Amino acid sequence: MTNSLKALVDPQSVAVVGASADVTRIGGRVLDYLIRGGFKGPLIPVNPNRSEVQGLAAAPSIDALPSPVDAAILAVGAEATPAAVEACAARGVKGCVIFSAGFAETGAEGRALENRLQEIAARTGIRLIGPNCLGVFNSFSGFYGCFSNTLDRVFPEPGPLSIVSQSGAVGSHIYWLTQDRGLGLRYWISTGNECDVDAAECVAFAADDPETRVIALYLEGARNGPRLIAALRKAAALRKPVVALKVGRSAVGAIAAASHTASLAGGDAVYDAVFRATGVYRAASLEELVDVA
Repeated sequence: MTNSLKALVDPQSVAVVGASADVTRIGGRVLDYLIRGGFKGPLIPVNPNRSEVQGLAAAPSIDALPSPVDAAILAVGAEATPAAVEACAARGVKGCVIFSAGFAETGAEGRALENRLQEIAARTGIRLIGPNCLGVFNSFSGFYGCFSNTLDRVFPEPGPLSIVSQSGAVGSHIYWLTQDRGLGLRYWISTGNECDVDAAECVAFAADDPETRVIALYLEGARNGPRLIAALRKAAALRKPVVALKVGRSAVGAIAAASHTASLAGGDAVYDAVFRATGVYRAASLEELVDVA
């Protein structure tokens, strides 16, 4: 399955659905980062009210994209997201990065919306990162499919460290710490609610990547324990060290983790055992995570 992530983290063509001329809005910020980051492939804003956004010719709808794209970045509200994903799948888009919150982390109605996303992904084969995530970037290609305003401070130098974080906010802080230490980055992936792609699959993808030498992982909980174990074993077999910060040691920490990603933190001793068995270095703080990485 990890090969199917390539279109989401190393796309050759991108559409921004909900693109805005206002760079203070999410749909404007991500388009600005893609332009300033130097993304070289076709980049198509989708906006029904404008023929041009930030100097780029815009499509009025997903259906009207001039050709299928590898990845669509969805900067639309939660209620509009399932229809947007359905339209992307019908147009031949390979994957979507979903920014919007308002899904399983909010309760039953949000869970129902998220279940619709899972059904569409299962039926059509389109891959989804998110919802409720800050996105993805690949410094080697200039693909900055994220809206973390940490990029307003500095764009990263390409390098051998890949970061996988279930929390976008924490992932942004990890990114800032790496830049403070002068570390070069390969991939930065925030997985959010993980309705389809989860952190384990991203770790496996990074382990397979020849340009990644070290993986930093921020984990609140695993939806699929065997898949996480398999990913960590793969990284160990390929001699790609994994440095992990697993939160939720306490009952309070477990509740905090669940409120962010709607995932269960799980028994902490189990994670300790898994990390020991797979050679993962378990960091006790964000600073230690970055220092060891």
